[in-house]
Amino acid sequence: MTASVTRRTVLLGLAAGMALPALGEIPVGSSRVIVEMLAFRQTGVLPKPVPLPPLVPVSSITGRVEVLATDSWQLGAARDALARRGGMQILAHTAWSAIVPPNGRTTAGLDEVLGDGVPLAGGIAVQRSQYLFLFVNVDWSSGEHRYGIRTKRRIKFGERHYFDHPAFGLIVQVRPTRDTPSGE
Repeated sequence: MTASVTRRTVLLGLAAGMALPALGEIPVGSSRVIVEMLAFRQTGVLPKPVPLPPLVPVSSITGRVEVLATDSWQLGAARDALARRGGMQILAHTAWSAIVPPNGRTTAGLDEVLGDGVPLAGGIAVQRSQYLFLFVNVDWSSGEHRYGIRTKRRIKFGERHYFDHPAFGLIVQVRPTRDTPSGE
């Protein structure tokens, strides 16, 4: 069986006594996308933090998320403009490729795609279904305060998406690779 692992697949496989695919296996019909994230601190005084629910621990499925070298990044000009003209502190800038199954989701844990010492936690997920969705569950810690962005947004390939918080912001771009249909 090589289809994506869903609850139904597991139940049907167990009922039929069939071998189930490993969780790290790449489902048939999967697409590879590139996700690039730029995080920055907003200028001015930090707002009073509001209580946040704890982040659910995120772990990337082995073989589905791979950090990319800086030569494949496209948000460098945005990073430079934010730092130079906006006077904003860049918290993180990274990019990764993700294999996303059809009608499925792939999450990248930020602790796995960022270097040590970056004060961001959580994850970013790309979901393919009839439309393309981006799930952002990211916390930024500044001293003893924690600020978070929790949202889901329908997106299109190649667009830059800005996620705003009074304390910090994110710019995220998802783009297809050559082996991904661009009509999504």
